[in-house]
Amino acid sequence: MEIAKLVLEYLRVLAWPCVVTGLALLFQAEISKVLARLRKAVLPGGVSLELEDQIQQVRVLSEQVRSEEPPPHRAKTPGIPLTEANARMIQLGLQPTLSGLDMSYYRNLAATDPVLALAGLRIELETLARNLAKGYKLPVSVTAPLGGVLTALRDAHAITPAQMELAQQALRVCNQAIHGRAISREQAEDVTDSVGVLARDYLAWLSWGFPDDWKPVDKG
Repeated sequence: MEIAKLVLEYLRVLAWPCVVTGLALLFQAEISKVLARLRKAVLPGGVSLELEDQIQQVRVLSEQVRSEEPPPHRAKTPGIPLTEANARMIQLGLQPTLSGLDMSYYRNLAATDPVLALAGLRIELETLARNLAKGYKLPVSVTAPLGGVLTALRDAHAITPAQMELAQQALRVCNQAIHGRAISREQAEDVTDSVGVLARDYLAWLSWGFPDDWKPVDKG
């Protein structure tokens, strides 16, 4: 009798996984819709799950760009220090940036206003893209949308496909923050740090991308 009870109890335990699996298959479409809504949900504190996925993609693309080999046509020149970045851009007839390519400017701003930090970062990215287009003498209108500028730069091999993807994804995150999507200080800092690799490559381009034999300022 005891054995019979144990067998029945065992069968009852085994039945539940089968029922759950059957229900999951039966309502697969409905469950997928619920999961999709959950991925767009906002957690306590205003952090969006969907936005976090996009920021993670920014991080991954940043590492991909960081690991790329320098372009083969890059000249072996000294690197321009950050303190000379804006002066160099003005010298070349380019638009200087708010940060002078120092990403700590936006990182510090994120401590008090993450949205303002990403709004400034968006302006920085657009300035870099349009400066690159001008430096490469691409026929890009000053009113051309930023997406078109990035495409023209990629097609001219002025930027790599990975650099273009990183810029596009970072811009999406910045635009969402500007248009009201809640973003935390840590998320804004992550995006800023990830975009730093683009600022680094752009800074290097300022030294090798022009035929004027640039040399660092002599501090002696």
